[in-house]
Amino acid sequence: MNTRREPRDPAAYRRERRQAVLRHHPDKGGDPDEMLRALDEIDRRHGVTGSAPGEQSVSAEQVAAVAVTTLAGVAAIGLSVAMSLLGRRR
Repeated sequence: MNTRREPRDPAAYRRERRQAVLRHHPDKGGDPDEMLRALDEIDRRHGVTGSAPGEQSVSAEQVAAVAVTTLAGVAAIGLSVAMSLLGRRR
């Protein structure tokens, strides 16, 4: 699991992140993967994030997959409950 800490120099941290976003943002013709790599490097350089040895970070795609699976499960349970309630009324 990643740990999040305050940057050693908050003003420099914000300035560097802003410059990276302006330089690499997809809306400005940049590459989103390069932007994420630049932001990760800035985070590491300023000591904001870090993983314990042997830990892997979680990608946005993994988080999205878990969220979609969870929502599908909730929808299925809701449908099952609704169908059982409707079936009892007969």
